[in-house]
Amino acid sequence: MSKIFFSDAEKNKYIKESLEKRLGEYNKLNYVYAVMNKKNMDEMIIISNFPEEVAENYLGNKYQNVDPVIINALNRFSPFSWDESLKVNSIWSVGRVFEKIKSHNVIEGHAFVLHDHANNLAMLLFYMDKFLVADFCDNLERNKNELQGVLIYIHEMLLHVYREENERSVTALSPREAEILYWCTQGKTYAEVADMLELAVSTIKFHMGKIVKKMGVKNAKHAISLAVEVNIMPTSPTK
Repeated sequence: MSKIFFSDAEKNKYIKESLEKRLGEYNKLNYVYAVMNKKNMDEMIIISNFPEEVAENYLGNKYQNVDPVIINALNRFSPFSWDESLKVNSIWSVGRVFEKIKSHNVIEGHAFVLHDHANNLAMLLFYMDKFLVADFCDNLERNKNELQGVLIYIHEMLLHVYREENERSVTALSPREAEILYWCTQGKTYAEVADMLELAVSTIKFHMGKIVKKMGVKNAKHAISLAVEVNIMPTSPTK
């Protein structure tokens, strides 16, 4: 997972603590807060109270690409319930995807959905223990509006926490670096930027290398994507 996709352990620990504080009043719930890039489904984070190996197994096998709950959430804006019978292409069932949580007596659940301005799918998922079905359903029905609000609150918190870091990264750029990044976000090639600024292509590549390092991303594509997706593009040059 790239550094730019919500992968800071300390920040995510803070988000998890805030989420669990919010959920505390609804009795003990097995939950997953997940955020996925709809343009690149391999980019995904999972914050939950299941053992870490559950998320590691899920992401390691890229189950989000075949998970019936995710596929349904991509096409919905309202909350929905699911059980083991939910499938994709009559092959991938919920039970098959969530093999690792069978020991937790999970048989069905409920999904709250949010599509944000950065083209991410955010979800707050609750998993039902088969021995507590009645309590689970009553709890969800009584508090479904409040729980949707929890998802909105926590996701806005996540975006805010990471936005501050990303803004600091971009403002640390020199005027020349900011200018080059700006033109790259406008779809210009290195050759076109070099021609516009009367510089060599090798010089543009050199500056882009410095931009990548300052922004803490792995390549130029991610630097440009970050600037565009979180709306922190440098100011348009006056030239």
